[in-house]
This record gives sequence, structure tokens and C-alpha cells, in this order.
Amino acid sequence: MTITTAGARFLAAFNDIEKHFRSTLRADVAVGFAQLIRDYGQRRPLSHQQKNALVAFASLRNAISHGTYYGGRPIADPVETVVQEIEHLRQQIIEPPLALTVLKSGNVCAVRPDDPISTALEHVRAFGYSQLPVYDDGYVGVLTTNAIARWLADQLARNTGIAEEEPVRQVLRFAEPGEGAELVSRAITVVEAIDRLSRSRLAGQQNTALIITQNGMRTDKPLRLVVPFDLPVLSKALAFT
Repeated sequence: MTITTAGARFLAAFNDIEKHFRSTLRADVAVGFAQLIRDYGQRRPLSHQQKNALVAFASLRNAISHGTYYGGRPIADPVETVVQEIEHLRQQIIEPPLALTVLKSGNVCAVRPDDPISTALEHVRAFGYSQLPVYDDGYVGVLTTNAIARWLADQLARNTGIAEEEPVRQVLRFAEPGEGAELVSRAITVVEAIDRLSRSRLAGQQNTALIITQNGMRTDKPLRLVVPFDLPVLSKALAFT
């Protein structure tokens, strides 16, 4: 029997993925591929799209390797698009893209606890930010536009007018649970970032953000703020046709 060039490329990519799974999990050959997917997904997050693609590719692998042949050639023969997709998936799994690489980098607009709230409001006005990290000697919290709105409502209720020189630390007191951020290292992958943001949103923490730093430490300089608004860009990096 003869396997076509496309079939050989497909099997090579599939075998690389399976080998990576078994090596990572230290699983022997008795463990089936479906179980490998489940076990690997518990160790390292896989998107639903990746899991579905792996299951489909496993069926095609079986058809190529064990299916019917005609004239020495397999009836099941992957088209070029499918070959490119599994090669793309192999790259995603073995060398997963980093969130910091996919998202546009830039200076993080952080404010200090003693900064006047007018400074934070200017960032909101100029850049449309809805969340601003607050740093002193290290990470303090996240100032959200929701917290600012609650502070404004309190100011109006007190009939004291808008205190533009009110320090950020006072406004930060109006933050609610779930309006903080999780500090993560620059090694966080796209799938991990999506997983953490999505789990936070499912828990009702709509304003939760990720702050990427060098090592995920509170004293590290913030490199990138990742918010739910970034989810479409992150998801696109994992897209399949």
C-alpha cells in the first residue's frame, strides 16, 4: 500500500502531537488518544476548538492507517486544507503562542494611590480605558470605571461636589469583589489567558483582568493588562477554518 504525500504529512503531524501528549503525561501506549486529550487538558488548558479538532483528526488518522485501500492507495486521503490545519494545531500545542506575543504591546497606564482621581479620569478620557492598575511599591489593585461611578454617586449624594483632587486610594475603596486582577508571568499562553478570563466571567467577575509581568510577582513592572475586551483577539489566534 502507498500513503500519499498529504497523508504522510498528516500522520507525521498527528504522531508528533500524540508523542508530545505521551511525553508530557508519561503515558504508555495502552492509553488511548481520547484519554490522552482529557488528561492533557487537565494538565494544560486546551480550547474547545482544539479538543474538537483533535477528536476529528483522530478519526481521520484511523481511517488512513487502518481503513480501506483501493489500488494500493487509501480511500481516506486528507485534502491540503486539513493537512495545514493539523500542522497548525501541532504548532499551537507543542509551541503554544504567548498572550504577550499575540496582543499588541504598549505602556501600561498605571496610577498611584496618591495620584488625584483627575489623573485616572484623564486616562479614561484619552484612551477609553475601563480599568487602570494601581501600583505603589507593588500591585495594589485595579481602579475600574464602575468604582469611579460609585464614587461619583457617593459624592453627589453627599452634595459635596466633585473632588478632582481626591486621591485614587479613596476611590479604590468603592471597588467591589471581583474587580481585581490576577498577576501572571509573561510565559502565560493564549489558551491559559482565555481560560482564566473565561472562568472569571463565568463566576460573575465581569471586570476581572490579568496583569502580565515578568514573573507574575506583585513587585514586577506591569507589561500588559489583559481584559475581556481582548478575548476576540486571543481567540482569533487559535482559530481553525
